Amino acid sequence: MPATDPPTPLPTLGTYLAEDTTEGTPRLGRVTAWDGSLLHLQPPGGGTEWTAAPAGLRRPSERESALIRILTRPVTAMEPPPAPQTWPEPPVVLSAEPPPPALPAPGCAPCALAAEWERHHRHREDHSAAADCRVEIRNHPHTTPKLTLPDARP
Repeated sequence: MPATDPPTPLPTLGTYLAEDTTEGTPRLGRVTAWDGSLLHLQPPGGGTEWTAAPAGLRRPSERESALIRILTRPVTAMEPPPAPQTWPEPPVVLSAEPPPPALPAPGCAPCALAAEWERHHRHREDHSAAADCRVEIRNHPHTTPKLTLPDARP
């Protein structure tokens, strides 16, 4: 270096600089330290540091500065979704008293038998079995079906 050339000024610590490479893609880095003749740089967003001579570095272009801003911007955590409402309606209050006994259809022998079993289960306080008998009485068909099929196969 001739004596007439002024020395290259050292950039401030924390400044971002670009270094042109032979691959055509510049290396971008933040100045972390300097030891007299070399600068220590770290890629934006973190990574392995490297050293470079100040003469081989330049200020980043607008596009490179935009990329540095993107790479150094912290990612904010997403807000958790609101907790779903556990009880959309008020709770149902059940009666402590069992429902009244089922009334069998008049003249239906299966319903009469199910009603006797229901009384037996209610007496023994087996309310689950009594409810099964009430369901059987309620679902038992008491009308003649609209479509009658012959007993023989076609």
